Amino acid sequence: MAPRAVAIAGANGMVGRHLVAALLARGDRVIALVRSPEAYPFPSTVDVRAWQAREPVAPLQGADAVVNLVGDPIFAKRWTDARKQELTDTRIHATRSLAEGLRKMGGSGRTFISSTAVDYAGDTGDLEVDETAPAGTGFAAELARVWEDEARRATDTGARLVLLRQSLVLGREGGIIGGLMPVYRLGLGGTLGPGRQWLSWIHVNDAARLIVHALDETRIAGPLTSASPNPVTSREFARVFARALHRPALAPMPRALMRLAWGERADLFLDSHRAVPRVALATGFRFRFPRLEDAMSDLLGSRAVPIEQLMNPASW
Repeated sequence: MAPRAVAIAGANGMVGRHLVAALLARGDRVIALVRSPEAYPFPSTVDVRAWQAREPVAPLQGADAVVNLVGDPIFAKRWTDARKQELTDTRIHATRSLAEGLRKMGGSGRTFISSTAVDYAGDTGDLEVDETAPAGTGFAAELARVWEDEARRATDTGARLVLLRQSLVLGREGGIIGGLMPVYRLGLGGTLGPGRQWLSWIHVNDAARLIVHALDETRIAGPLTSASPNPVTSREFARVFARALHRPALAPMPRALMRLAWGERADLFLDSHRAVPRVALATGFRFRFPRLEDAMSDLLGSRAVPIEQLMNPASW
């Protein structure tokens, strides 16, 4: 496939950095849209452009495709009414700005991949769900729904729209692994909540590669689940994580204590998400890390694979 120019909003985030590496490795041109261009040392070949989510029109000149990875971390602060509005506004304004940038260029023949979350379906218990799941209830589900509704405006430009429903992304650079690792290394880690709830997850390398797959595969339009084909229960996640760190997995953290510590945010760990990537599998995507044990071994093991090797297209 001929090289193309891909604009990435949020290119300095964990998934964004892996996506930049993947695209450069195969010869594509990358346009990085970031709030503070000086904050992250991108390779010299990357076209870094300053951009704020509230700008009316994103600077997308020359882009053949746009990937939206913008969104304030949902767990970082307590969910007051003001914080909920802030989380919603950031996602809506960023998505609207990018859609208007597409409109200014003309979206026909271009692709817009916009982040959302598997939380869209809400708490689904033991039910296995895919891209056809209806919208659920709860703040996280409502946030995902309004995010997707805003992104759908981009179809008016003639662009192909992919709604990237992201699951829990596992990477060395931060996220849940960065948050849990100090606790587990002290031997204090355990299951979050009752342990029966399901967690959908994906290795950051597969998350980036799936975006590349969606850029290439024109059959993909609409929702796309970004998750391993093998979700696990919270209890299994804790067991595998502790084993990778050679630490014990202790007793579960009680639901009441989680509510006391985190308030409504505890729903992010107590709700059950058993999402499977039917569209990815049906269009031929091959996961490099389909099992949690393999992902944890790579991310936490003594023989962790360097990002440069992971992102070499010859190894895909």
